[in-house]
Amino acid sequence: MPVLLQIILGICAPVIAGFAAYIGYRQWQLGQYKLKHDLFERRWIIYASSHDALAYALNGSSSEKLDSFKELRRKIVSANFLFPLEICDYLNEIATNISKLGDLEQKIPKASDDRELLTKDHADVYRWLEKQPSILTDKFRKYLDLSI
Repeated sequence: MPVLLQIILGICAPVIAGFAAYIGYRQWQLGQYKLKHDLFERRWIIYASSHDALAYALNGSSSEKLDSFKELRRKIVSANFLFPLEICDYLNEIATNISKLGDLEQKIPKASDDRELLTKDHADVYRWLEKQPSILTDKFRKYLDLSI
């Protein structure tokens, strides 16, 4: 075999291997992006549910508050498999405060002696919940970001 042909064949093997490695790397990147996109859809449902629960807790009717709270509780169960513990704890804190707000709203009209204390507690919980939509967005941002 001529020397030139041997040199060409010797160069082709590493070039083909390099292309194969590049294609494999790009396939891996595509798989990572697909996983991120699939997780986004599931995580978005939890984010939207928690955001809705906050909005209804602050401004909704009693039936809307109850429905959105129940939906949030259901979504928190699946959040345990999609988010780290810190996010799940935060969602549970939101749910606890929404429940607390509802309890206080039921107790205040019936209270006589401790009405002022209940009203203060209600105002504190309400203010805490009012701050949460922006905090919620910040906490979820890194899990919902689809940029490459």
